[in-house]
Amino acid sequence: MKKKQVRSFFFLIGMTLCFQNYAQVKIDTLRFYFEINEKESAKHAARIDSFIQNSFGRVYNFSIHGYADFLHNSDYNNQLSVARAEGIKSYLTQKIPPVQINSIAVKGFGEGMSKDNGTKTGDQFNRRVDVILEPFVIKHEEINEPPVDTVVEEEHHEEIYNKLEKGESLAIEGLNFIPGRHFIVKSSIPILTKLLSTMKKNPNLKVEIQGHICCLKEKGDGLDMDTGIKNLSQSRAKAVYDFLVHNGIDKDRLSYKGFGHTKPKISPEVTPADEQMNRRVEVLIIDK
Repeated sequence: MKKKQVRSFFFLIGMTLCFQNYAQVKIDTLRFYFEINEKESAKHAARIDSFIQNSFGRVYNFSIHGYADFLHNSDYNNQLSVARAEGIKSYLTQKIPPVQINSIAVKGFGEGMSKDNGTKTGDQFNRRVDVILEPFVIKHEEINEPPVDTVVEEEHHEEIYNKLEKGESLAIEGLNFIPGRHFIVKSSIPILTKLLSTMKKNPNLKVEIQGHICCLKEKGDGLDMDTGIKNLSQSRAKAVYDFLVHNGIDKDRLSYKGFGHTKPKISPEVTPADEQMNRRVEVLIIDK
């Protein structure tokens, strides 16, 4: 009975976010517990997925700290603590868009925090990984007042979409991805925010997000380096779709499709500007 109480106690701690405040920036810690000798655990995936879903669009500095208890020798425990931290990092970086990662660091502390309690069950509290989440905040002195025409620019963006008729499409200017991948670069988030704002202000607007790529000799699709599948244009269209859905746009108003290199605007591609014109994501008006 006592063992069950102890196990439940640590389970509850493990499901809790630990909060600290430093210089008015809230630093949260996700804590994951492990069994003896355990390096990875499938039970941690759901918590990481939940965190990612609830933190969409935020940028963090991640510090991942691994620990082990006193069981076994020091060298083994050092390696074990690093392996635990690396396992959490691996899953996290597979799931969270790189645009949300400003920095990520991994460190193993071995058994340094654990004290021998003379039992074979070890020290469960120190068989853990802490993921310290520090929001990435621009320093006050670096913050500039928004330009006077910011509101005008957003209104102009909305006006452009309002003028489009059903069946017409428009390229999302300034939307860039990490080369060979479907992750949107940080500098493009404001571009998508304008599209999001237009979708929210026009609840009857339904769109299809269409991905296009450049630089292929044949009319196929590019390789997505993250999945190993040749559907890069579709993956990029889905990234825009996911951004809108995660920010409150109903799935019924959205669809996405990849066209690969089948609909180039310019052919043949002679200059980098030609390639840029063909490497695009467009929004097709389905209904309004």
